[in-house]
Amino acid sequence: MTPILVLFRVVGYGLLLLTLFDVISAFIPLQLSNPGWQFQTAGGFVERSAVPLIGFILAFYGNQEARKTRELLLLKLLSWIALLAGIFYFALVVVFFITPPGLNERSEAQISAQFDPKITQVQQIQTQMEKAQPAQIEAFIKNNRVPNATDPKAFQQKMIQEATAAEKNLKDQASITKGGQKLALIKNAVKWGLGALVSGVLFIRIWAGTAWARQ
Repeated sequence: MTPILVLFRVVGYGLLLLTLFDVISAFIPLQLSNPGWQFQTAGGFVERSAVPLIGFILAFYGNQEARKTRELLLLKLLSWIALLAGIFYFALVVVFFITPPGLNERSEAQISAQFDPKITQVQQIQTQMEKAQPAQIEAFIKNNRVPNATDPKAFQQKMIQEATAAEKNLKDQASITKGGQKLALIKNAVKWGLGALVSGVLFIRIWAGTAWARQ
């Protein structure tokens, strides 16, 4: 057996062992009821799918050449594991279709919780200014020592306009943030979904191409 063949197989087994460590780490702690955890964990498996794929190819490199009986048994097991991995990645495609709507709703709720109090505060200021009497405006200017505010009516209109502009700005920011989060979620779902599909096909091809190991 040539040194390069030995090196390929050793590296292959090493990559598969590292993959096993990643799988164990990904499922600890297990949070199957958490859609966010499901989405991110599934995405992590897709992002790292190249490592086990290369590991399988290197481990099976050379077919039956210079294999001991125990190694052939291991390769038989690995061949079936490749099939299970393919099925697993096909199942991940479903995750990327099911979880995004719920995650988007949760994200929008969080963004609303961040912006709604500020919007409400600005609306309250606007309402107070609209209902304020001239004497109240004068008292406000005097108590807060507002510079260059000699006309209470003009100051009142200015404050109302600023409050209206601030409300619109906050609503625009919230809308842009929600749109950005939704777009990022869709992009990841599509990218990871297609990646899971491709990975599943490749694992199945490895299983089909290693029929010699299962004989």
